[in-house]
Amino acid sequence: MKKMRQANLELLRMICMMMVITMHLLNHGKLLEAVQPGSLSYYIVWTLFGGSFVSITIYLLISGYFLAETRFSVRKLARLGGQVFFYAFGITMLFWIFGGVEKDLRILVYSLLPISSDFYWFISIYVGMYLFSPVLNHLIRSLTKRQLECVLALSFFLVSVWPNLIYFSSALNTAGGVSISWFLTAYLFGAYLRLYDSPDGKFGKKALGAAGVTLLIPASRFLIEALLQTPLSAIPILEDLMWGFSVFYNYDSILVSAAAFLWFRAFLNLKIPSGRLANGIVKAAGAAFGVYLIHDHYYIRESLWPRIGGEAWVGKWYLPLAILGVVIGLYAVCACIELLRQLLFRPLERSERLQGFLGRMDEKLLRLWRGK
Repeated sequence: MKKMRQANLELLRMICMMMVITMHLLNHGKLLEAVQPGSLSYYIVWTLFGGSFVSITIYLLISGYFLAETRFSVRKLARLGGQVFFYAFGITMLFWIFGGVEKDLRILVYSLLPISSDFYWFISIYVGMYLFSPVLNHLIRSLTKRQLECVLALSFFLVSVWPNLIYFSSALNTAGGVSISWFLTAYLFGAYLRLYDSPDGKFGKKALGAAGVTLLIPASRFLIEALLQTPLSAIPILEDLMWGFSVFYNYDSILVSAAAFLWFRAFLNLKIPSGRLANGIVKAAGAAFGVYLIHDHYYIRESLWPRIGGEAWVGKWYLPLAILGVVIGLYAVCACIELLRQLLFRPLERSERLQGFLGRMDEKLLRLWRGK
């Protein structure tokens, strides 16, 4: 029997994908470069950008939360791989045939092997995390609550605190969270919440705390910039804090991970009654992964954002509204495409022959895991 999805976490999943689109709009759309330091547009853009960094870690927390009590499945991996290949190769072919783009053989090879080639960086690491999930789940079940808390504390210190505070050291460089080490750490946190967290229904209070910590992310950048305007700028190490977007604008930074954790706990306490609203949320959020695969395809990324021309909004009163409108509109269009793809592929997913083959693969892996 198929499990019912939790509308509260599906809503969070959908919001996170909108945050991902926001990051891409502001970064790939050149708004970060277009805003003038000290202007209102500057603070709006960098606040939205910094706050959106929590999206990746929240996705990983959601994954750990649900995968902690599920068995590894070849069927799920095959469904994921098929979806990724469909968009990676399919969109590439559409652009080659109708888009008038330069036919780069490298892009074709990458789209044929989208997971192993890092065509979508998140997918490549996510699959690695999923392959590790049986080991992680076995580890979780073998530990007491206190032991798991010690593992979490050590992992968080090594993967987040150390590289964030001792940022000038490459000893534990986690590439700002774009690494399997951070994915596995976030997975363990999500699994811990599944096992030991008890929602109390106090969404508003928890959401307020999460929002406060989220605002510390852009505030950290603005504070570093202010310090660089003082005599302290003579300290070389202070200027290094602005490497990249800033030391705290990373998926695994202390502020980002804390905000993501708090947002996830807040939404665990959000109650959405069953009905049309909950069903609509579940349906729309079920297309979130496809939204990512479509809008962040290499060819779409290179053609979409210049056409939108977000730089023209800088300095205008409607800047936040324009950003919100594009993000919602893009999600809606991509979600419709993904829902149509799901409808077209439904007969294949229900194929008894295919499902039987994948089921036998699951059984063989399970016997191998158990040493039989």
